[in-house]
Amino acid sequence: MRNAIPLGLTLVFALLPAPPAAAQGADQQVAGLLQQGQQAYEQYLDIGSAQNYVDQAIRLVQQYGVTGNNAALAYALRGVIHVWMGEESQAVEMFKQALTNNPNVQVPAAWGGPDIDAAIEKARRQLPPPVTYPPPVTCPGGAYPLPNGQCPPVYTPPTCPGGAYPLPNGQCPPVYTPPVTCPGGVAPLPNGQCPPVYAPPVTCPGGVAPLPNGQCPPVAPAVPLTRHTPVTEQLWNHPVPIYLEVNPSITIGGVYLFYKSPSDIGYQRVEMSRSGPGYYVEIACTMLQPTAWDYYITVLDPQGNTLASEGAPDRPFHINMVQVLSPGALYPTRPDGSVVSDCGPDGTGAGQECPPGFPNCRGLACARTCTFNDDCLASEICMAGCCKTPGEGGGGGGNGEAIGLFFTVGAGLGVGLASGQAKEPKWATNVDGSSIYGPDDSYSAYDPVSFPHTGRQVVDIATGFALSGGAVRIGFGYFIIPELSLSANFRLAFPFDADFPWLVEGRLHYWFLSGPDHLFGAYAGGGAGLMTHMIQKVQFLQDNTLCGGTCDPAAKTYEPFYKVSGLGAISFGADYIYKFNDLFGLGGELGMNVMVPEFSFNIDLTLQLLLSF
Repeated sequence: MRNAIPLGLTLVFALLPAPPAAAQGADQQVAGLLQQGQQAYEQYLDIGSAQNYVDQAIRLVQQYGVTGNNAALAYALRGVIHVWMGEESQAVEMFKQALTNNPNVQVPAAWGGPDIDAAIEKARRQLPPPVTYPPPVTCPGGAYPLPNGQCPPVYTPPTCPGGAYPLPNGQCPPVYTPPVTCPGGVAPLPNGQCPPVYAPPVTCPGGVAPLPNGQCPPVAPAVPLTRHTPVTEQLWNHPVPIYLEVNPSITIGGVYLFYKSPSDIGYQRVEMSRSGPGYYVEIACTMLQPTAWDYYITVLDPQGNTLASEGAPDRPFHINMVQVLSPGALYPTRPDGSVVSDCGPDGTGAGQECPPGFPNCRGLACARTCTFNDDCLASEICMAGCCKTPGEGGGGGGNGEAIGLFFTVGAGLGVGLASGQAKEPKWATNVDGSSIYGPDDSYSAYDPVSFPHTGRQVVDIATGFALSGGAVRIGFGYFIIPELSLSANFRLAFPFDADFPWLVEGRLHYWFLSGPDHLFGAYAGGGAGLMTHMIQKVQFLQDNTLCGGTCDPAAKTYEPFYKVSGLGAISFGADYIYKFNDLFGLGGELGMNVMVPEFSFNIDLTLQLLLSF
């Protein structure tokens, strides 16, 4: 019997439950998973990985019955992810679980926001109020509480400061206190205290309210709004896939890709389309494949304001189009991991397919890019770099590109290279009243044998530059396509002498830049007309034999002399026009003419006005 009692006690202690070591280990695992989830979102904006870690933590909480702060934080973070996904009811349930484990649970600053605070408050209102019980009353000295639950008063003899004796009424005599001196000479309050020192209100950055202690709350670390891996290389003759991830907590109005080749003057803009958690577009194939692309991305809100950017117009990302990717370079892929096809032999065949379920990977610019009409189908024309049907794009000149009639008028100054001979004009009057080439041309009327005349005098001119004066050029033409036009051009010059300078020419014009706001091109052509250049001084000596060689021959001097050249004309030059709208433009022209058979080379620099119809 004596041996049975110790044996029974041993069995009882053996059957007692072991310490919750498993629960303690699970609590540590939950804390580690939550730390990894916060790091995935706050440092890498990886919402998918963050959700995976939080879900693992909740499963451990439910499996091992973990409670307390870590369990509350796990449910709270899962509630935040539900709010991001628009699942409000699931978020409220998670926040109720979190508040049950810790009524004062708080989400990290990077995970918070007004919508998160509203969901937590909604969950708090749905929880039942806590039941509180008054603690049992313990009276000093072992006394019993009174029927009203209060302890009876304990008598304590008064002890007066400084060893003073109490007054007959049992009160201590008043203690002498020296007068209070407040800082700054401020008078004490009636209670003898100094008024509080004025402190200016605390202004926290971002308009955040100060904490009760007067300090500003710590600033939450900035969460990136976008994440983009720049494309640095792509195989030549391939489209370039561009992908951008956007923070799901912001409202997007549009995401746009701006790109250009090094030879382009301005950027082209295409709208990126939604693809999973981000936005995607491809820089499409063109017939003339460039060796590089520059690009940047802009994210706009619904009002059109810029929310975020990756790159900038003056700091774009640069893509080298290479035959072979550099060692270690990543091959650009679509969001689903698939690769793009090549553009085909002509740059417009293959490579135009979009990934499954993503029909708008080329953006909203156009379905097929082009440079000439030959790049498009038989039923299409090339407009603004896109293949479109003739009725598409609002008629001729869609997006600022002209197809139709135009009129130009310009005025400026001309200068040319003149050479050859100056021929004497008819400046003298004969005895019969007719105009002749000077006095030496009149002798033939009297005695052509004894007095031979030289007729018209000719003076050699040194080759050099001379002004051709002011010039007015008027043109009327037609845009066959945005890049090609035919026109007739008329030139009038001033001042002029007896010979009126005129020129008519036809031009074939190729426009390297054809819109929407700029026109830049070169032309070549030919025509007929006269060109005059002002020679500073020319003197025609007369062969006067009447004086028997004893007198100086008469002379006629011109200052200036207008030398005439031409009949045939070869023309070439360049134009630039800035278009204020579809009808009106202003720019300049550098016009050059080679005149034959009487040679001269003339250059006109004019300011011109363009009217399109």
